[in-house]
Amino acid sequence: MKKVSIPSRLWYENKEWDLTFPDRWQVDNLTSPGLDKPGLSVAEIAGKIAHPTSGPTLEELAKGKKQAVIVFDDMTRPTPVKDVAPHVLEALHKAGMKKEQIRFIWGLGSHGAYDMINARKKLGDEIVENYRVFNHDPFQNTVKVGRTPTGVEIWINREFMACDLKIGIGCITAHVQVGFGGGAKLILPGVAGIESIIQFHNQLFRDPGRTGLGNFDNNIMRAECDAAGDLAGLNFKIDCLINRRGEITNLYAGPFKETHAQGGEEGKAHYGIPYTTGYDIAVGNAYGKANESAIALVLTLMALKRNTGTGVLISDAPEGQVPHYVMRGWGSDYGGRHFNPRPKGWIPTIMKQLIVMSPNPDRTSLDLMCHNEDATFVKTWPETLSMLEKDYPGEAKVAVIQDGTMQYMKKPGA
Repeated sequence: MKKVSIPSRLWYENKEWDLTFPDRWQVDNLTSPGLDKPGLSVAEIAGKIAHPTSGPTLEELAKGKKQAVIVFDDMTRPTPVKDVAPHVLEALHKAGMKKEQIRFIWGLGSHGAYDMINARKKLGDEIVENYRVFNHDPFQNTVKVGRTPTGVEIWINREFMACDLKIGIGCITAHVQVGFGGGAKLILPGVAGIESIIQFHNQLFRDPGRTGLGNFDNNIMRAECDAAGDLAGLNFKIDCLINRRGEITNLYAGPFKETHAQGGEEGKAHYGIPYTTGYDIAVGNAYGKANESAIALVLTLMALKRNTGTGVLISDAPEGQVPHYVMRGWGSDYGGRHFNPRPKGWIPTIMKQLIVMSPNPDRTSLDLMCHNEDATFVKTWPETLSMLEKDYPGEAKVAVIQDGTMQYMKKPGA
């Protein structure tokens, strides 16, 4: 049997799984160069934060400030904030700021709130026990800060706007809308009001050719984020690139437009896989954003033979899929403002079969992409392989996508 290892359970055991395949099948491991890079050391992380891409250091920015806020990304993103935040706090304290002058806010956007079990995973015990940590509430306690050039009205978290030093910690990965996440996306939608978030997502329909997975240059959604970051006064941003173990392989610190531009440019090679398609079977693993695992179907579909291939989604998120007040369902046939319910029978029009391997399945997990009843759910890889071997008793061409939630496929010839 052939074996391909995939990463799994980032916020739990953070382990590797071995997927096995018959020797008669051609199996291609679609990994990306950055996923196998080593993680930075503590000293390397500290050094990069202390020496920003341009402008003053964080310690210099903090001198004389009265209140500081640190916005950080949520459990749908793989950023190990606890490896970054202590260095940020050290700079603030060196500048004379006290613990009571500093707070942390989850950059949730329109995702559901988190408890302190998750805060300890993301931030570490020391921060949770010594600093205030707040959830962002997009439905209330926001203040208007202006409009973007396209007219999106920007309302931002009241606590965030009450601070005179505003810092963000997040990661850069391929993203289905803004090309690559990071930068001021932590502001819009991160700490924005619900109507601002909805208007932001409306931009998807203005020029679809200037949005999309890995489509970073001249992306209209990215421009909205940048405008919101300026209006909200984001002073300092840390953008991390991540490997297959959830470790930071590089980071950019400083003005948010620079960190995003430089990190996104590196991200093109870091997360990219060559354009390749025509597979009988495509296995799309969800790791870095396992609780938004349905987005891995985008790459899975791209890799398959059109209409005749079999897609396999590996969705191992014990907590289930993240609540999303804009994009997901909130009832049997309705949901957030941008919820797009797919009718039963849609998946068979684009692929032969969809198998979802989920040790903890639920009945609404696919609503971001399709009707749950269009998929066959199994709990283990042996069950999955048994189904595949019945359908492909002879030769088959198989793609294993290491993390369809962070990777993207380059354009043909790139």
